[in-house]
Parts: sequence; structure tokens; C-alpha cells
Amino acid sequence: MKKIISIIWLLFAVALHATQVSASLSKNTVPAGQGVLLTLNVEGGAPESQPAIPQVENLIVNPHGTSQQMQIINGDVTRSITYTYVVGSNQTGDYEIPAITVRVAGRDYTTQPLSLKVGPNADKAPEGMADDQAPEEPGKYGHLSFQMMESDRKYVYPGEIAPVKIRAYFPANTQVTLSSAPHPEGSAFTLHHLTKEPDQSSEIVNGRRYMVVTWFGGLSATKAGKYPASFVITGTVTMRDESAAGSGGRDPFFGGFFAPMVQKDIELTTKEAPLLEVKELPLEGRPDDFTGAIGQFEMKSFQIPNSLHTGEPFQVEAVVKGSGNFALLSAPHPFPVDDWKTYEGTEDFVPEDVASFGGSKSFHYNAVPLKPGEPEVGLRFSYFDPEKGEYRIVKSDTRKIAISGKKVQTPEVAATPQQEPPKPKTPQIAPLATELGAVQSYHPLSDSIWFTPVLGSCGFLSLAIIGFGIWKERGSDPVKEAARANLAATQEAREKAALAAANGDAVAFFAAAKMAVRLCIAQRDGLRPEAITLADLGEHEDETITEILVEADRVDFSAEKVSVENLKAWNEKLGTCLERLAGTRKELAV
Repeated sequence: MKKIISIIWLLFAVALHATQVSASLSKNTVPAGQGVLLTLNVEGGAPESQPAIPQVENLIVNPHGTSQQMQIINGDVTRSITYTYVVGSNQTGDYEIPAITVRVAGRDYTTQPLSLKVGPNADKAPEGMADDQAPEEPGKYGHLSFQMMESDRKYVYPGEIAPVKIRAYFPANTQVTLSSAPHPEGSAFTLHHLTKEPDQSSEIVNGRRYMVVTWFGGLSATKAGKYPASFVITGTVTMRDESAAGSGGRDPFFGGFFAPMVQKDIELTTKEAPLLEVKELPLEGRPDDFTGAIGQFEMKSFQIPNSLHTGEPFQVEAVVKGSGNFALLSAPHPFPVDDWKTYEGTEDFVPEDVASFGGSKSFHYNAVPLKPGEPEVGLRFSYFDPEKGEYRIVKSDTRKIAISGKKVQTPEVAATPQQEPPKPKTPQIAPLATELGAVQSYHPLSDSIWFTPVLGSCGFLSLAIIGFGIWKERGSDPVKEAARANLAATQEAREKAALAAANGDAVAFFAAAKMAVRLCIAQRDGLRPEAITLADLGEHEDETITEILVEADRVDFSAEKVSVENLKAWNEKLGTCLERLAGTRKELAV
């Protein structure tokens, strides 16, 4: 009896050891919108029914397939069944999959709980662009969806670059070749900074899996009104036509494997495009220094020296941080405005997201103080806040700056007197004759003896005048005449500069030097001398030209005296620059 009981316990223990159930994940972390593989393995027995995966809020679980394996080793038969599932979520967070229960031969077996962390996508989207709206059911070949950063916002302002997200849904197991990026239908809107490499993910919509391609960009408009925000994309989709494969005797695990491949050119448009209103910017409260920047900005930092001298330029450094159309954001300027003269400088934008909507912009430019003293100096700029619908003026913290020297007067442009338009001349009408004049007989001039010789002489003289005019016109070329005049003016300015350098007159020297350089570059580039600015000249390779012009501005504003030795050195630099420019200017034809 004891032997029989021992055998029964041994067989029961073998049965317990033979049946094993385990579950595992291919990865413990996954980006939102993508999935990992969950594997449920049953060894030593066959489940009585399809195992059920416990439901977890916001966690998507889809069956992926079933496989069976049988091994025979030394007469021992081992059977295992593997169930696979795709698990993921569109919302970030830490998820726990409870223990899975499998019933084998009337007995329940459970697995260990599993943990899955769903993180954000690899490419950071602009702030507020999370997947907070469930997409509609895509069509057979897919569709486009459009979403603004603020889902309840239905308006934009002219010049504003509002962040948007455009998503294209394509059925899973298809090959897609895009021939164009998303672009607006019509001319009401324009897309900016569209991501060159869109994000690709997988999502489940109404129980079906789709491949999702996501672009981020900025939407702008120029004309007020209401327009549909409709977008279009074109491409080619290659997929299996399962309807043409027949349904008799197909293995359910191979689906449409033997179905023929079909290729179709598609054009996807936004389903039920939202109607956006383009509002005009208000005129009330618009600051004088507003240049079109729309968004939210703040002063991050700025640098100004603690001590300055009137008339001498110094460099201002400022960094503005925020989100919006940075392209129309101008450099913060010192205040009070009348106490400074500023020059154009350089700008550098560093984006913080894939759509270049948020980031920081640094400014570097020169400024000249005009009044001495110890004023409280700061920087300011303005922008329009689309959320509040009002203009904002941003002022930095002020710092006390010591400014030495004398007050510098900025040149004032004399107002041109307005002339009254000329009065139209009234035609003088001759009075009517009241008396009959002298009566004479009429003879045609052609009957006169002198008519033919005089007519021939006039014709010959006319031909001679025409020939002389043609010869004169060929001999004088307006382009050549202008070049000769430019060369003469350049030589005159060069002589004035040399004379001023010898006399120690710094103001006259640099004025003549500036004119000579402008004349040479105007002849070379085909421009007007007065239209050439320091910013234009700074693009040329000859740095000595820029040095001369910068020193000329400094002397002009500061009225500082320069020694004769230094002026002679500057005169030699001027001569070298003019010789270089003379080699590149348009030569006169002989």
C-alpha cells in the first residue's frame, strides 16, 4: 500500500514539473506609439482555451500569432505552445501587466507580473503637441490629420508661426514611397521649418494597426479672413490585394501571403479640415519698436561694459529666449533711445525642438553713447502675445553705467521745403479777325526757279547732320563716360585725403577716404555710391576697408584728433586698398 501511494505522489510531482508557464517582454521600455513583443510560453501541456491578457488602462494588447513545437528525446515527448502579443500605449507612463492565468488539464497556472515603461518619442515635439486626440478611422490607403498646439484654438495672426503637427496614417504591412512633403492646399497658409526626417511609429486605431508618419512645423498666414486648413501629400502605396487571393483553404496564420501585390498612386488630404480665422493685428497699443515678432519671449541675459566714453562704439550682447517667429524679432536696444546710436550686427538662433519653434536668439551689435553721465541703462524690445491678444514690452534690469566725455551731437537732416505744384497754363486764344486782309494771288513754291536747288541743299545738309549724329553717338558711350567721371571723382577724393593727412585734419581725411572707397566699389559692383553701407562693405574680403570705415565713423562721432603720423599710416592703408579695388573695377575700353 505504501508503495502504491509513493508511485502516485511521484507521478503527481512529475506532472507538476512537466507543465510550466512563463511570460516575457522583448524590451522593458518603448516610446509612445510603438510596441514591444509579449511572449507567453506553455510547456508540458495544452491550454484548454486561448489565454486572456488582463486589461490595463491605456495599454493596448493585440494578438500577433501562435506557434507550436514538439521535441522527442530518448522517447520522451515534450510539447510547447507559444503565444505572442504586441503591447504598447500612446500615453507615457509606467505600466504593470498582472499575472496571466493559463488553465491546463483542469489546473490553473500563473506567470509573474511584467513591468513596461512607455516614454516619449525619440524626437522631441514642441511643447503641447502630445497625442491628446484619438485619430479618426483612416481610409483604405490612409489619410492626413492636422492638429495645432492648442487643440481648441481656431485662429492665427498674420506673420505668426503657429506650431502644428501633421500625421499620415498608412495601413500596416504596406510599402509607401512619398513623392512630396505635406503642403497646404491653396495659397492662404504656408508651412515653415517642416521636419526633414519625420517621426515613424505604429498605432492601433479601432483594432487595426497603422504605420504613422509625423511631421512638425509652423503655420503662417498673411491675409485676414477665414480659410480651411487643408493639406495634401502624394505618394505610391504597395500592398497585397487579399480580395484577389480567394478564401478557400487558406491557412489563417499566413493571411494574404499568397495575395498579389498591387501598386497605387495616392493623394491624401486632410479629412474635415478645420476652419481657421486669420485675425488682423490690432493698431491700438502697438509699440514704436514693434517689428512683427509674435509669440512669448523673455530677456535671458545681456552684457554692457560698466564704463564708456561718448562717441566710442562698444559691443552689446543680448540673448532672448522663448517661442514664436524668431525671424521677425529684432535686437533689444538700449533705452532711453535718444541717448544712443546703434548699428546693425549679427544674430544667431539655436532651436530647442524639431520644428524650430522654441529656442533662444543671441544678438551682437555696436552702440555709441551720445551723452555723458551715470544713467541707469537697460535693454528693451516688444512683441505680440497671441494668447492674450495684446502687445508686450520687455525691459531688462537696469545697470548704472559711467559715461565720460562730452555730449555728441548727431547730424540732423534738414527738411526739404515743399514746393507748390506748378499751375497749369491756360492756352491763349487768338481773337477773331473782323476785317478782311490784303488779297494776293497764289503761286505754288514748286514753280519757282530756286525751289529745286534749295530743296537739294537741304536734303544734303540733313543727311550730313544725321551722319554726324550717328558718328558722335558711336564715339560717346554713356557707360564709358560714367566710368571716366567715377575715376576722376575717385582721384579727386584720393588727393583730398592725402592733403588732409598731411595737414593733420582727421575729419576731412576720413570723409575723403570714405568717399574714395565708396566710388571704387560703386564702379566695380554697378551701385550708387550713396547707397553703399558699412554692412555691405563688411562682406568683402579686404578687412582693411572695414577698418578704415569703422575708424571713420568713430572719428565722425567723437571728433577725436588723430596725430599726423597716424593719419599718414591710414593714408598708406587707403592707397593700398584703392590699388586693390582698382584691379577689380570695370576697366575702360580704349
